[in-house]
Amino acid sequence: MKKWRFVVGLSVLLAQEDTVRAWKVEGLFGLQAAQTALSNWQAGGQNQTGLGTQHRLSITRTYLRHTWNLEYTGQYGVLRVVPQRTWRKTQDFLLVVSQYKYALSARWALSVLMDGRTQWAPTYEYIGDSVIRPAKSAFLAPFYGQFSLGVLYRILEGWRVTLSPISGRMTHVRLGYLADAGAFGLKPARRDSVGEIVSPARRTLWELGARLTSRLNLSPVSGLLLSHFLDVFYGYSSSLHNPVILSQLQAAYKLKSWLAITLAQQAIYDPRVDNSKQALQLLTAWSLGVTWQAEYPKR
Repeated sequence: MKKWRFVVGLSVLLAQEDTVRAWKVEGLFGLQAAQTALSNWQAGGQNQTGLGTQHRLSITRTYLRHTWNLEYTGQYGVLRVVPQRTWRKTQDFLLVVSQYKYALSARWALSVLMDGRTQWAPTYEYIGDSVIRPAKSAFLAPFYGQFSLGVLYRILEGWRVTLSPISGRMTHVRLGYLADAGAFGLKPARRDSVGEIVSPARRTLWELGARLTSRLNLSPVSGLLLSHFLDVFYGYSSSLHNPVILSQLQAAYKLKSWLAITLAQQAIYDPRVDNSKQALQLLTAWSLGVTWQAEYPKR
């Protein structure tokens, strides 16, 4: 009787700042792997292998009253449970946020905010070891893009809140069969009495509304790095009691100079989803791994 379990992780923390050119670069990269192997193990269980990665990159350029920031956040993970031959996704997320700010005072600024959100790979249903096609979602199916104009207020050095009374939101579905089915809030295709498509659905839905965003990048205690993005969108054409909400959290705590715990958590609430039970989506992933941190120029 034997049982063994192997877990390994790798995280990379980067910080770079050029005071002459006013460029600032920050990054986080985490890689985790886990495997469980059982042989005549009476307590039960299954052989499995898991791989995952989470990453974040932020670039900021400051010149006089002008500040531009580009931030990327991504996650991807897969799992294989023996005797299944297929690898199945456990996490999949891609978010890019770009913001321009023109400072009015030490705390207030005008803001132009753009962002896009999608996933890396297709999502399938499984029955046993069989893959049920076609995919339920895929890269750019859906893609959520937003553009907004507003006013930014700096609460703390690393915490900024933006209110945008003028905001546009786009939902694009690259795959025609998903758009025709009315997935992700789109209007479905028009069909005749026997179910044949008379007029294909539009693959892009445009909305106008108001938006509240919060961006937090702090190190409250030594060794702890926190990054959080909150986005609340109210569509003017829909009920104000049903906003679309996105919450994205990444944290890294250094236990030692070379060892850290990383946590990634996401929550998405979209009341336009046909099945109300699927309106709230939650994802949490964490890893323990080796870290590396660099800073340039050195203080």
